[in-house]
Amino acid sequence: MNVVTAAQMREIDRVTIVERGIPGIELMERAGLTISQACADLLQQPGPVLVLCGKGHNGGDGFVAARYLAQSGYETYVLPVLGIEGLSGDAKTAFERLPSSVSRLVLPDESAFQELVQGADGIIDAMLGTGFSGSPRSPLDWIIRTLNGSSTPVVSADIPTGLNSDTGEADLAVKAAITVTIGLPKIGMLSVSGVEHSGHVRVEPIQFPPDMLAEAGHKRRTITLTEAAALLPRRPPDGHKGSFGTASLFAGSRTMPGAAILAATGALRSGAGLVRAVTPSVNRGVLASSLPECLHELHGAEDVLEPLGETALKRLEANSDALLAGPGCTTAAAFGQLVEQLMSDTTGPLVLDADALNILAKRKDVAGKLTPRVIVTPHPGEMARLSGEPVQTGFPDRWNWAARTSGRLNCYVLLKGFGSLVATPEGRVTHIPTGNTALARGGSGDVLAGMICGLLAQGLPPEESAILGAFVCGLAADIAIRKASGRGLTTSEIARHIPPAWSEIEQSR
Repeated sequence: MNVVTAAQMREIDRVTIVERGIPGIELMERAGLTISQACADLLQQPGPVLVLCGKGHNGGDGFVAARYLAQSGYETYVLPVLGIEGLSGDAKTAFERLPSSVSRLVLPDESAFQELVQGADGIIDAMLGTGFSGSPRSPLDWIIRTLNGSSTPVVSADIPTGLNSDTGEADLAVKAAITVTIGLPKIGMLSVSGVEHSGHVRVEPIQFPPDMLAEAGHKRRTITLTEAAALLPRRPPDGHKGSFGTASLFAGSRTMPGAAILAATGALRSGAGLVRAVTPSVNRGVLASSLPECLHELHGAEDVLEPLGETALKRLEANSDALLAGPGCTTAAAFGQLVEQLMSDTTGPLVLDADALNILAKRKDVAGKLTPRVIVTPHPGEMARLSGEPVQTGFPDRWNWAARTSGRLNCYVLLKGFGSLVATPEGRVTHIPTGNTALARGGSGDVLAGMICGLLAQGLPPEESAILGAFVCGLAADIAIRKASGRGLTTSEIARHIPPAWSEIEQSR
């Protein structure tokens, strides 16, 4: 699903009204209806609802929502927080259509307003929309503080009041239980502050032309559960292990045998038919006892991986549908030579993670051989070393950083972190909405890299493999914390929730 800036959404609105001939009041009617339905779904039975409205289109949506709630039997109160002077256009029309059953209030003092909030079963926040930036001033500042200090649930219209729709910044913003965003999600809602303030997000396309929604912001998007399901590799009823590909993983060293185990676990749980772990001989016993389903190919010196002979490499590539290198491999010179060999002498899909990324950062001659057959999976520190830029922490900057680095390296980039991003050399960036801090521990990236390699082995293209791999690993962590605190979950325990994650994706089709 595409995500948009405030300017892009305004243009969709303008073209819909001016060029496609759909009256603005009709769009407002549909938006208000969806907001009222979200409020009704939240409350489940009629009760008092306080609708807080501003003067713009956002306030107009609130007036319409109030009318529909009153028609459905809700005791409805409308409070134009900035007064009604200056109301114009569609918002004024929506206000004038309010029936007598809707009580019209004037903003009281803070104490009386607090009583209003406490006496309501639900609140609709239709005060400020996507055009807002900066810090809310009085009376909006104390209104927001009162709402956030109350237990009364809030439904925000389009975007929580106070949240910057482009940057996700929120000096002071409403914390909504539900946000009904109109047309398409606003990019700022995907930031840390955006997620914290938006609550559950319902996207309502209303009457905007589908072709416009499909084209808007087409290089910036987020992935939904239904869209993830559409990416699933096909599993025909007569399929066998040869039907689902072979993933070969160069992973592990004497000091990090667990990285090979975790990467192979991710590949095995991806649905790949066969998984081969290529690892130093020192890891023979631990891999055999931990992963009996995995093929083991012992190679290199006792401690670290090293380049393969020409015949061995050709045989391995002929028996592999995708390769992975890096987890737990160290940055030893021998492993650096292996990475260079895989870049120069193989042609199939390749995932580079962890220590392979550190090799690329040190060896610009090797990094210069990257092509779109390669997916790199850096965390922010590795990304900084790869890109030669400081870590980008600002929300919009991070999206641009991913796109810029993918184009410069000429390969696919999965930038890990809160709201992981998959970037393509053409500049497209996809946001991954799943995952939580249970993944903030050693080994989770190894599982992810193995998962992506396993999906590549099943024939999924690189962009889709990175998106689906990150989505399912994040969803596994989300499922895991439904049952236990993420503080104490290990990476292996999270990986055991990958099959339920696949089930949840499959059931959404």
